Amino acid sequence: GHFKDGERLPTQEELCQQFGVSRTVMIGAFHKLSSLKLIESQQGRGTFVRMPNSNIVLEPIVNALLLDKATTRELIETRYYLERSIVRLAAKRIDVQQAEELQHIVHEMNRNFQDGNIEAFSRGDLAFHMKLAEVSQNSILKRLIGVIREMLATFLEEFNRTPGAAERANEHHRKICDAIVAHDADSAEREMQLHLQDVMEILHAQYELDVDI
Repeated sequence: GHFKDGERLPTQEELCQQFGVSRTVMIGAFHKLSSLKLIESQQGRGTFVRMPNSNIVLEPIVNALLLDKATTRELIETRYYLERSIVRLAAKRIDVQQAEELQHIVHEMNRNFQDGNIEAFSRGDLAFHMKLAEVSQNSILKRLIGVIREMLATFLEEFNRTPGAAERANEHHRKICDAIVAHDADSAEREMQLHLQDVMEILHAQYELDVDI
């Protein structure tokens, strides 16, 4: 509410002095605000404030995901209970074609990880979890995942850039996929639980964010 839509921000140097932070910190802040579509940089002109699109119902929640640790905590809690149910059903109901599609997603994730393309890796990460909801053949669970899809996409894009996160996620997804394709519901749930617990450990270590499960 301090800046109006279209108003030009002070330079990064001026803001560094104002807030008493380093240039690296300010660049990170600008990147995060840009990813939230709250600012827009125009070459030769400067950086301008953008008014969020009020037509996107979930945008305030998505913004809070990156700006509020409490929202991130709630997202992880939701995933911890929701995705364990989804993965059990997926293991019981997956067919041959779906198994091939899921394996293809995991293969592409690994290729993108090896190439260092974390953005594409994160898109694959999202596609993997959305595919599991589809394979579960439970329309209500699929809708529930759909509700948090944008939040999940934003979280994964940011989280997978954390040192070591993509590498560990890559291995977890492979194990989850193998268990589902083998129709082993118990192993699939266990691997999903280990994956989400690993996410929580990284959040605690890197961002001092604790999730009470």
